[in-house]
Amino acid sequence: MLQFRLFGYPIKIEWFFFLLCLFLGMGYLDSGGPQGFVLFFVSSAILFLSILLHELGHAWARKKYGAPYSEIVLHGFGGYCTGPGKFSRNQSIAISASGPAMNLVLAGLCFFLLETFPTLPPIAKVAAVWGWRLNIALALLNLIPLYPLDGGQILAQLLGPKHFRTVLWISIALAIAIAAFGVLSSAIFLAIIFGMMAWGNWQRLQGQRSQFL
Repeated sequence: MLQFRLFGYPIKIEWFFFLLCLFLGMGYLDSGGPQGFVLFFVSSAILFLSILLHELGHAWARKKYGAPYSEIVLHGFGGYCTGPGKFSRNQSIAISASGPAMNLVLAGLCFFLLETFPTLPPIAKVAAVWGWRLNIALALLNLIPLYPLDGGQILAQLLGPKHFRTVLWISIALAIAIAAFGVLSSAIFLAIIFGMMAWGNWQRLQGQRSQFL
């Protein structure tokens, strides 16, 4: 595990995160040659920055609402921001929404670069295209009302703690549907991620896992 601090926040990167980079950038490595390696490095760097800034968005929002500290962990399925703090319902919704909002800002910046500078160098253009598409995908993915994604966290806050089991049932149904789509479309990574989410929420429903994990 790699560890460092950024803007005062402790950052931990688990080794499985690099497997995620390898999986998503495998197409560039398969192309072979120096250019394929460079494109793989660029795509991995954009993925790292996009997920890191997503979690920093959560950390900055938590700090704004009085959290004493936050810790960021990047892992094989993305990342999370954690730490102590007590927040109102509206504050919790704002904290959850801050991650996808950061991705939308990054996507907008990449799109601006593509539209404003049509003659960008090839590598810079690939980085901007990758950054635009990836950050749009990350924002939309995280806004799915499926716990523990940001959209699921927001849904849980809107419905309140008395309806948390309803949130879990909704999450299980959505996760199974998306996992099935992944299987049918041969998107195995998608199927694995959402299959694990369905199982995790089923465990939460049975009281076998904390709702905060």
